[in-house]
Amino acid sequence: MRPWRSFRALCSSLRGKLILSLLAVVLLGIAISASVGIRLIGDTVLAQAQSKVKHDLAAAWMVYNTKLEEIKSVVELTAERFFIREAFRTGELGPVQRELERVRRERGLDLLALTDRKGVVLIRTREPYATGDDRSQDEPVRRALAGEVVAATVLIPREQLLLEGAGLAEQAHIEPLPTPKAKPQAEAEVTAGMALLAAAPVRDEAGRVLGALYGAVLLNRNYELVDRIKEIVYKGERYLGKEVGTATIFQWDLRISTNVRTAEGERAIGTRVSAEVYDRVLSQGLPWTDRAFVVNDWYVTAYEPIRDINGEIIGMLYVGLLEAPYARMRAEVVWALIKYSSLSLALALGLAFLLGRRITKPVEELARASEAISLGRLSQRVESRSVDELGRLAASFNRMAESLERTLEEKDQANQRLQDLNLRYLELLGFATHELMQPLGVLKGYLTLMRASETGALEGDRQRQAVAAMLRNLDSLINMSRMYLELSRIESGELEVHKERVKVHQDVLAPVIEDLRMELEQRRMRLSLEDEGAWRELELEADPLLLRIVFGNLIGNAIKYGREGGEIRCGFEDEGPSYRFHVWNEGPGIPADKLGVIFEKFVRLEREAGSRGRRGTGLGLFITKEIITRHGGEIWAESSEGEWAEFIFRLPKELKEEER
Repeated sequence: MRPWRSFRALCSSLRGKLILSLLAVVLLGIAISASVGIRLIGDTVLAQAQSKVKHDLAAAWMVYNTKLEEIKSVVELTAERFFIREAFRTGELGPVQRELERVRRERGLDLLALTDRKGVVLIRTREPYATGDDRSQDEPVRRALAGEVVAATVLIPREQLLLEGAGLAEQAHIEPLPTPKAKPQAEAEVTAGMALLAAAPVRDEAGRVLGALYGAVLLNRNYELVDRIKEIVYKGERYLGKEVGTATIFQWDLRISTNVRTAEGERAIGTRVSAEVYDRVLSQGLPWTDRAFVVNDWYVTAYEPIRDINGEIIGMLYVGLLEAPYARMRAEVVWALIKYSSLSLALALGLAFLLGRRITKPVEELARASEAISLGRLSQRVESRSVDELGRLAASFNRMAESLERTLEEKDQANQRLQDLNLRYLELLGFATHELMQPLGVLKGYLTLMRASETGALEGDRQRQAVAAMLRNLDSLINMSRMYLELSRIESGELEVHKERVKVHQDVLAPVIEDLRMELEQRRMRLSLEDEGAWRELELEADPLLLRIVFGNLIGNAIKYGREGGEIRCGFEDEGPSYRFHVWNEGPGIPADKLGVIFEKFVRLEREAGSRGRRGTGLGLFITKEIITRHGGEIWAESSEGEWAEFIFRLPKELKEEER
């Protein structure tokens, strides 16, 4: 009974409770750490494998694109050779055909053909040497005839393969094979061929396009690329007799070139990708990096879509690492973690009994000091004469408290400095832009007089063009200054809305149109008001000056980015408590993925090569949205890319009660 009584006495003492509590915490900590550690180890091992396979896929793309560039170089350099131009001049195609056939064989191309300037095939370099068919509608050939050198992955239909050369259609033909975990679908044989194809123009000495030369390597059952990827990236590494790394080229979801093996050891040509990869990569166009079932085993994989010259998905490029080595590594690390956790538990039991008698009082002092710190008394310190761990802990606590006190003081000082700097920045921005407006306005007035010949006739077109160019650039400077001035008012909180009863046409729209009339005429654009009579009757409660900024920005953008000679329409509809306004213009429109960001600060959309080269500040739509929001309204954009763009906003008719 004596040992039991001693144990009960120990448990009832503070030291015993501390020891038991410490043991409970240690046990719980070890259990949590072990479970979290096992999970983290698994995730870390998988993350390392995924990171490696991402890099492997990047290397695979490098090999793939290098091959495509190699084909492009061969075709481009061959198209520039003298003997082809000479053949167009003399009409003797026999020697050219023999030389092109030699080039095709030496350079490892599966097809090489020459067309005239209309796209009609003059020479093919493979039996049956078919000619006379029109290839002008093939996108690569069409671009080459337009003077462009192109290289891309393409799908070549069976009918063309039969013309391009004997054996190509048979090489491309693949029968689908039943594949575990593949997406259920009707089994349809593959007859088209996926190829790396390049096309280049053939020009005469004057640079005129005489025809096009195109060449390609057929990927179906061609293992050069995938084996080169495996050799470069994985260097033939094996695990339990299996290749650790594999690579595959898919035509849509079907393996057409691969070094993944079936259970019988054959290349898995004709097998399909798993359903989950199909949905993500082929259906959604997104990359896949995760574990996946490949033919008959689990791999850590990376897939990305292969797109044709028009950006359409036609297949996938894949690399994968056999999961088994990583699973074994994870098991070994987990077993080591369990062993070391058990050892740590044994050590913790011994240390708990040794330290329990010494830590009670210092711990209480630390607890009291921590409580004081948490209540904001940062000057609280712990006194300890101990030189052991608790003494060092007390010293560390004191240093921490001192550091925290200094950090909070420095933070307050830094916040104050940042506030001062921001205030000075806003003041400087507002001052600079405000001071610029007057001299810029004076300068514009003089230039306008010069253009009107009121200060003396301008001599020649060059002087008139120079004055016009100065006026355009000056307008850009004035608009930029106005935008930055409004930005400073917004960010400093000085932008106020002074609402009054406004006649929209007379007080807002007419002055804006008059200010922009010259730009409309220069771009030969038509601005029309839908139901102009209704516009003249339209009234609402708003700030007229701010509304001018709104319509000026929206109509100005329509002029700047709309189609030259196109139409701009302004209209509105009565929606009961509010009016719905819109500004519509013909033009390149706005990409769908940009509609949600164009109202953010400093956002400028990249324009296509044929659009006007003027660049804005990226503030106009941001300021427009701020003004409409402060009026209690909302704004958004709609567009059909390549056809039109429309900005739509709502404004309430009347002031809210709290605004009166």
